[in-house]
Amino acid sequence: MSSSSIVEKRICSNDFQYLQPYFYNNPYALRCELGIGDTSEEYMENAKRRATEIYHILFPNGADAIFFNYWLYDYCDSGDAEKRVYDSDFDPEGVIENRLEFEREKLRFLSYYQLNYRHVTVRNLDTYDDPDDIDFGRQQRNRIVCFSDSIEFDYQHLINQEIEVVNGHEVSFVSFEHECIFSIYDDRGCDIVFMTHDKMKEFYNELQPYFLEYDVEEMAKRFNG
Repeated sequence: MSSSSIVEKRICSNDFQYLQPYFYNNPYALRCELGIGDTSEEYMENAKRRATEIYHILFPNGADAIFFNYWLYDYCDSGDAEKRVYDSDFDPEGVIENRLEFEREKLRFLSYYQLNYRHVTVRNLDTYDDPDDIDFGRQQRNRIVCFSDSIEFDYQHLINQEIEVVNGHEVSFVSFEHECIFSIYDDRGCDIVFMTHDKMKEFYNELQPYFLEYDVEEMAKRFNG
């Protein structure tokens, strides 16, 4: 671990929860708009283009690390047969196949990065579940941190996946030099979380053309504060 990198220490710590909304949950964060355009095609093209441009601003030499959530769900329920609570169109085989495919894709993604990159697992992080949720206590969230070690990530593929919300891996990119985390929440926008006020101010003007208008006033307060 780099002794001078605040962000590396935080992403490898259980004390750093990093839950959405990232912009509102972190004091030195900026929020940018991605999808703009009059047609669906133009909107998605601009979302990918703008996300890639932001990536190159923050990571001119590539990201030092990525991290993503690996969710474990306890399917072992006790109670009535599930299909009894549904109507006659309920398809048990379809439900089973959907569960298998969902878990299969998560495991495939996890296995690829664990096999190809040095990594750290941060276990048993807080989840989004509320005590009143029917599934409360059945979700477990682990953070998988993978280090590039000079092996560049396929950032364009990962960016496209996040924008298209493919399987929801929640991948974030990290720069140890610039002390920041770049997280795309979907085709609408992304958050850049800095570890220090100085680093946020350093990139503020360069990222300003991408700012989400709704949060411009809040970002100006953070810059001046």
